[in-house]
Amino acid sequence: MFHAFCRCPAPGGLCCALLCLLSLLASPLLRAQEVVRVGTGDWAPYVEQRRPDAGALGRLVSAVFAEAGYRVEYVFYPWDRNVLLLQQGELDAIMPYSCSPMRQDYGLCSEPLVDGEIVLFHRTDLVFDWRGYDDLLQYRIGVNLGYSYGPAFDQQLQSGRLHIERYNKENTAFRLLELGRIDLHPQDRAVGYAIMRRLFPGERRKVITHHPRPVSSEPLRLLFRKDDPQGAKLLSLFNRELARFAERGELRSLQRALNSGDADGWQPGSPQLVDDVAGAGRPAPALPR
Repeated sequence: MFHAFCRCPAPGGLCCALLCLLSLLASPLLRAQEVVRVGTGDWAPYVEQRRPDAGALGRLVSAVFAEAGYRVEYVFYPWDRNVLLLQQGELDAIMPYSCSPMRQDYGLCSEPLVDGEIVLFHRTDLVFDWRGYDDLLQYRIGVNLGYSYGPAFDQQLQSGRLHIERYNKENTAFRLLELGRIDLHPQDRAVGYAIMRRLFPGERRKVITHHPRPVSSEPLRLLFRKDDPQGAKLLSLFNRELARFAERGELRSLQRALNSGDADGWQPGSPQLVDDVAGAGRPAPALPR
């Protein structure tokens, strides 16, 4: 391998060989990739702990960082613990999070990965409609610790006006919703139906639906450590490479796969991108904003 990269004439061969060896050791081809530690949670179909590739957003983030010469190591914790570990410097980034004002106090937000839509899930036998937050006062609402549901809903949670029960795990609210022990559960639409597919077989899944009016629609992002030079550097590198993925139509393709329930079928650089790029002049599909 040495001679494939560097050839030295016989005179002064030893010095030349040493110089070549030093240049090879400095080469990106031989340097070990730097590791980025990303904290996340089990949130299918976006992120999945059981999958070696960490799910759809795991594939995307790993591919984006790979273009910048980094390898991603995912660690799975509860959402509020991810935030604490980021603040303590144990993690380089956390995902996927919305860029709420509260999170900007401690994090630097990346450019959007995909759009997430929060809706209210309820039992099909509950006659339910809502137009404003006053319409929710009579209901028992189950929420997850460490979640943001958008600025308006978060403000209602903090006000104490709503009847709220809090849980550590996403599964808990859906199990209690099925049993009728809570009335409403705000959750990302794609995530909610993925959880139900996992928890409830066949007919049991049909007892829960969602209201079409969204609670919020916000982009999902990476959050990097604020007031930290390394965090700012990683944010800049990530955004630069992510923009190239967007230009190639890969983010649009991933959004379509998520909306259609086929997140497992999306891969970075997959053949379906040909149609996306070729149709760049056509109107983009409606996203859940």
